[in-house]
Amino acid sequence: MAYLKKNSNRSNSNSSNQEQKKHSGAKKGFTKKNEPYCTGWNYSKRHGLITFLCVPYAKTAVHTSGNGVEWLNVMVKVTRGIAGTSITSGLMDRRTHRTIVKELGIVINPGAPKGGYCGRYGKN
Repeated sequence: MAYLKKNSNRSNSNSSNQEQKKHSGAKKGFTKKNEPYCTGWNYSKRHGLITFLCVPYAKTAVHTSGNGVEWLNVMVKVTRGIAGTSITSGLMDRRTHRTIVKELGIVINPGAPKGGYCGRYGKN
């Protein structure tokens, strides 16, 4: 016996030409002091809108990995709507501005297609 999907009529009404609504994005740029920065956002039904601002701070240092990639340690300001803001640290690739926040398991990649990516990385 075949069962109908719960919202089958909604999926049929959308044409296949429409793109899905974005749930994350990222941008990069430089401050007035010519320092790199990165912003990202992620939306989910469970957590709502979360925004990230990644900027160098006074004690920022350059670290070089084994394969020659230069990383900056940056301050990451996380804003979670009603829950407020928190500050944590992350590592930003100096060339691509890709930022990894290991504590939260988040990557912010402004170079990803369709406006960047901000979300989980790796396996659970």
